[in-house]
Amino acid sequence: MHPKVYEAAKSGDFDSLITIISGNGEDLFHQTTPKENNILHLAAQYKQVNFIEHLLQSPSGPSLLWQSNYKGDTPLHVAAKVGSYRAVRMFIDLSKSLHWVVENGQADASKELLRKQNLHKDTVLHCAIRGGHDLVVELLIGEDPQLCDITNTADESPLYLAADRGLSCTIELILGVFSLSSSHKGPKGLTALHAGISLSLTSWEKIMEKRPEAIKEGDDLGWTPLHYVAYLGKVEAVRLLLQHDTSVAYDLDKAGESALHLTAYQGYVNVIVELIRSCPDAFDMINTKGQSALHAAVIGGRENVVKYILGMPNMEDLINEQDNDGNTALHFAALHKKYNIIYILAQDKRVDHLAKNKDHFTALDIFSAHNEDLMESRVFKVGLLNTVRRG
Repeated sequence: MHPKVYEAAKSGDFDSLITIISGNGEDLFHQTTPKENNILHLAAQYKQVNFIEHLLQSPSGPSLLWQSNYKGDTPLHVAAKVGSYRAVRMFIDLSKSLHWVVENGQADASKELLRKQNLHKDTVLHCAIRGGHDLVVELLIGEDPQLCDITNTADESPLYLAADRGLSCTIELILGVFSLSSSHKGPKGLTALHAGISLSLTSWEKIMEKRPEAIKEGDDLGWTPLHYVAYLGKVEAVRLLLQHDTSVAYDLDKAGESALHLTAYQGYVNVIVELIRSCPDAFDMINTKGQSALHAAVIGGRENVVKYILGMPNMEDLINEQDNDGNTALHFAALHKKYNIIYILAQDKRVDHLAKNKDHFTALDIFSAHNEDLMESRVFKVGLLNTVRRG
């Protein structure tokens, strides 16, 4: 691109551009930078709206609007990225005034421009959301609500992108659009509800209310939003989800784990309390390995969860639940060398210390096989022997 043309577009000096072109020919209108930006791209990038207005009124101006740079961005993409509301408005208004004749009739030039995707399949709406430009977002979805349905190469819908970036106002704008097919999808099977976990509960619930089907949708790991908030210990989010749909508490991920197993492994007693309050039979759940929440707590080394479960009445079946390999919680405490948990379990007279797994090993057999040092072995054996004597 001619240096003076570049400077004119960057500074917004349209008179200077005309002077340069008058002396050097119309071809200067169509020159581009190494990134294949034309003068309209440049003017949009630097928000030179007066320059843009004059340029679009010139005979060569409108054709520049459909040209793409090396990333596939049109000048409208660029204007949306930088949040130039006036430039976006002018580009849309110009496209509305144009009429394209195609093989099967007349095409809507404005919709064609708005829905044009770059090399990453981003529309102008993706660009505006990524930049956090709510006024431009509102303008774009007002002109074409179906922009909310288009996902990019990364499988990001506009709603997912807004949720992932924590943009509450943008989320409300998108959810306010009447579009039954409006997408909430994201990459790797994630949804806007997954991505919005870090949002305020008010904004998160709005997604839930408008897209209730997302509550039950799992990502590529099979994790629903409940799996995530339970794993992270977000008790209020857990409560909110269960108020909308308790059935999700019984869903297992692709590894066979429920939200209860995950939160027990992480040690969040308050989340366990909430899950049991909403789903009293949740402790009956076992994973695909036949393991209970108590097994998960022991594997995670969560003494607080073990104590909480032992403190509940009528839990004999759970306390001595054997997994598919016949291992009880006490077996796992021995397998994973959780000495404090071994002691806690050994003090509870309901724990069956003589239970054998499918290899016919008791917990003491497993511990002895570790060939631990004398002091650790003595602690374990004393605990179990005391249990035997009480029995």
